[in-house]
Amino acid sequence: MRAAEREGEVVVYLNTDVHQVLAEGFRRRFPRIKARFVELPASQMQARLISETDAGEPVADVAWSSSMDIQVKLINDGYAQTYRSPEAKGLPARAVWRDQGFGVTAEPIVFAYNRKALKDSEVPRSHAALLAALRDHPERWRGRVAMYDPEKSGVGFMYMSSDLQAYPDAGALYGELAKSKPSLFVPGAALLDSLAEKNLLAFNMNGSYADWWSRHRDADIGYFAPSDYSLSIARVAFITRSAPHPKAARVFLDYLMSDEGQARLAQARLTPIRPTARAGAVGAGEPRRTGAAGEFRSGTSGGIAGPMAERGHRAVTSAYNLINLCLYL
Repeated sequence: MRAAEREGEVVVYLNTDVHQVLAEGFRRRFPRIKARFVELPASQMQARLISETDAGEPVADVAWSSSMDIQVKLINDGYAQTYRSPEAKGLPARAVWRDQGFGVTAEPIVFAYNRKALKDSEVPRSHAALLAALRDHPERWRGRVAMYDPEKSGVGFMYMSSDLQAYPDAGALYGELAKSKPSLFVPGAALLDSLAEKNLLAFNMNGSYADWWSRHRDADIGYFAPSDYSLSIARVAFITRSAPHPKAARVFLDYLMSDEGQARLAQARLTPIRPTARAGAVGAGEPRRTGAAGEFRSGTSGGIAGPMAERGHRAVTSAYNLINLCLYL
């Protein structure tokens, strides 16, 4: 602890804007270590971390992102350092990758919708139902679906790759989504805001965000886990290979996984990974089925490393090219 306090600072790259509650808890627990947070989209975080590390420039101490596939690729490519955290024993085994990456949340992926604009009977409550609605009533849905941009958003690309592995008709679904001219977003706040303005449905929305939004910003926003299968994500944190403040980084990582840190994550609308901290948290139950975003496993048939496998990557690229073609026709 004294070594971490001598370093005096920890710099965290992250892709969420809800870290204030966590930051306050960390400040109170460790007043001699200043936590500085830099918000970046997942793909920009990846590029920045690689360029800074390779150039020998100052880099973050901790990279923390919901784009699990990018995080695992960075770890596998040597941009993380090993840390056998004493707090990791409180995590499920699937949440720890090589004693380098640590999944600290377990957040469901949901469909969100505008209750004022859609009757309950009109809401497509499964991927299959959404595919049918887009095919049968194209004018009803044209320009009225919001989703993460799979080109600019790391999590958007990951959700798409997960669907392609989990759902046999995912290619057809994304093709129909593309033809419907959806609104594409990178930040989740803008995506949810669009439901109040014009859009009927937010496809593949983080359930923690949707729950907070419905409780605190707009009670007309409803959300649900699709009935045929549901995905979940873990926000993965690791200490960077060239961390300028490695001791302070360990303290921060331990705090993320601790009982107190997990409770702070729940307060910040992020569903914690530890079951003991999940009481009352959105999506506290297990998902019915997970795709690539479900857990740390290698191979092409599941786990977060799957989308980076060559076969999976080719399938994702083909679907992505189809979406781009339909969007810009």
